[in-house]
Amino acid sequence: MPEIQLRPTHGDTTAAARVIFQHVDPTPLKKEVAFSESLSADVFVKYEFLSPVRSFKIRGALNLAHTLANSKTVSRVITVSTGNHGAAMAFACQEYNLSLTVGVPINCDQSKLELIRQFGGELEMIGRDLDETKELLQQRPLSPDTVFIEDGSSPEIVAGTSTIGAEIVQQLSNIEVVIVPVGNGALIGGIGTALKEFNPSIQVIGVQSDLAPCMALSFEAGHAVDTESCDTFATGMAVRVSIPEAVDLMLAVVDEMHMVSETDLKEAMGVFYNHTGHLPEGAGVAPLAAALKMRTALENKTVCLIASGANVDDTLRQEIKEKFV
Repeated sequence: MPEIQLRPTHGDTTAAARVIFQHVDPTPLKKEVAFSESLSADVFVKYEFLSPVRSFKIRGALNLAHTLANSKTVSRVITVSTGNHGAAMAFACQEYNLSLTVGVPINCDQSKLELIRQFGGELEMIGRDLDETKELLQQRPLSPDTVFIEDGSSPEIVAGTSTIGAEIVQQLSNIEVVIVPVGNGALIGGIGTALKEFNPSIQVIGVQSDLAPCMALSFEAGHAVDTESCDTFATGMAVRVSIPEAVDLMLAVVDEMHMVSETDLKEAMGVFYNHTGHLPEGAGVAPLAAALKMRTALENKTVCLIASGANVDDTLRQEIKEKFV
């Protein structure tokens, strides 16, 4: 079997968990009766947004910042983000006394930018989307004490996300299907690795917006595919240029990729809020949106939906409550 560069080992996952849980607690896994009844399945939600930064990104960020701080050679980090990764890196860098600059596209959610500021990150608004922001910042020279971090290509970040999969099987050993939102692939790559290590028959399903489909197209093609645009409101999935290493890992651990529409996502936000009182962001409800379209395939199965984040700006929050609540 060829080596997959980003695939975390069991030891990587265990070490990452030790680091992460020095700072935050494991997230709850809760059976949601309304979703279970609607889908004729046992449906559980992994509440990854119940963290100080309201997204799963805190795991990989803490693991990465720990590694950088222990290197003794890095004092400054530059990264790019649509919001959640930047907020998580700001939190983690604050914990480990590293300075941070986050390049963000000019159309980012203000709620997510405020979290970056809250945890001490410096913002630079540049580029029309995440991939252009990355391209522009990577052209700049770096000083010896500075590193540029790309979320989806960092092994430490993927090891951090793998702790979610390890937690799921500890909390629910009979899990059969796990549905995961997909942006750059770090989340599903890490979760899928841990799940398949525990039980290769667990079905790992990824979800993207049909307006940001590069990873779904890459899955179908069997290699990295880029798209001209990524116009989804769900910024957590708004990736235009796929990362080849992340695609390789996805192909190794993911069974299916599905796409949902913008309307599907907004309707799912309303459904989630109406039944739980929580309002995840677009990426955070993508698994529910997909599940609602896959009822027959999920019937009588034990299913976990990864609610990845819940940073929703005021305009979108108001729209969802007016139309779907």
